[in-house]
Amino acid sequence: MKKILFSIAMLVFMSAAFSQNNPCFEVLQPTFISKESNGTYTLSITYSTTGSKALAVIVKCNNNVILDTCFKNNGNGTQVYSGLICTSGAISAILTSHKGSCNTQACGSMTIEGPSGGPLPVKLSSFSAVRSKQVVSLNWNTEFEIDSKEFVVERAEGTEFRSVGNVYSNGNSSIKKSYSFNDKNENAGTTYYRLKNVDLNGKLTYSEIRIVKGIGAVNDVTVFPNPARSNSKVSVVGVTANSSIQLLDFSGKVLKNINSNTINSLDLNGIKNGTYLIRIIDKSTNEVVNKKLTVTI
Repeated sequence: MKKILFSIAMLVFMSAAFSQNNPCFEVLQPTFISKESNGTYTLSITYSTTGSKALAVIVKCNNNVILDTCFKNNGNGTQVYSGLICTSGAISAILTSHKGSCNTQACGSMTIEGPSGGPLPVKLSSFSAVRSKQVVSLNWNTEFEIDSKEFVVERAEGTEFRSVGNVYSNGNSSIKKSYSFNDKNENAGTTYYRLKNVDLNGKLTYSEIRIVKGIGAVNDVTVFPNPARSNSKVSVVGVTANSSIQLLDFSGKVLKNINSNTINSLDLNGIKNGTYLIRIIDKSTNEVVNKKLTVTI
């Protein structure tokens, strides 16, 4: 089911919580509150710990506590709290990092804000971020807009989002509108992107987060042999498990389509000699990598 990512207002942990040898439980991006289609909310926390450390989690609806728990772990991962009910929509979470258990010294806090009430000024039908060498292309479509002023494109290489540009919206629309923005991005590590929509009254709403690999990472995908003989097989190595691999001709027609494993074998049976495109689509991040393939007799 589709999730709508709402506003994420963050107070960054004290610098000690993010040092290289982190003595505390560390909260990373993406960490957010999302609303499900059934009206409940989900809190997703991405984390990293070295040694057994804890995070105190308090979720409030208005000023009423609806979840008060302590999460303890040693390692990296994502902790999810689902089925949270807040009929007013004024939901928020306070995350407090600790050096050990939740009864030990606290290192700092982070506040995650959910939506305020009222209708959304914009409904996004799609949002993608795709790297092509040193440029990340962001494209999104809206189903409708109510008193919308602009989209602010934000990105984060670590824990804090910052603005990299803005695109003015149509204001009011009941039909599909398309937008795009190109961001020069030479980051070698993972980058997180989101859209902040600002309406004419200053109200803010946020899109879901899109993840883009570093500038060198997209070159890890390898197709061999290349050139390849028709009626043989080629291997596509270096793709994530949650991906699809397509073979296309240069008119854009999809000739072959498979789901990925760590190493993937693409059958060229019936493929004539010529030049083709292998497209790898990461379903988790919507990232697309294209590789040219030459087929010979």
